[in-house]
Amino acid sequence: MSKVRTYRQIKTIPSQVSHKLRASKEEAAQLTMRDINCPYCGYLVERVFSDVTGHKMVYCKKCKAEYPINLGYFRRMKRRYAIIHQRRERQHR
Repeated sequence: MSKVRTYRQIKTIPSQVSHKLRASKEEAAQLTMRDINCPYCGYLVERVFSDVTGHKMVYCKKCKAEYPINLGYFRRMKRRYAIIHQRRERQHR
């Protein structure tokens, strides 16, 4: 247990990996970034690209909570839809 771990960094990247990295960078150039904030404390948890969908397990460094997030629920509403939904009357029974 007294052994110190050493991490080996790869100095040369294979050409296939280099090609994939370049293609990924070009694809992401047209995308926008959006922030995912902790629903409990509002701390910035992660930044994701606009085309990300699905579920993700996130960990908040501030409140130490770990929880799954559906990224579709944490998208911003377009401005025109947000205005329409704010003015909508609440239904009474």
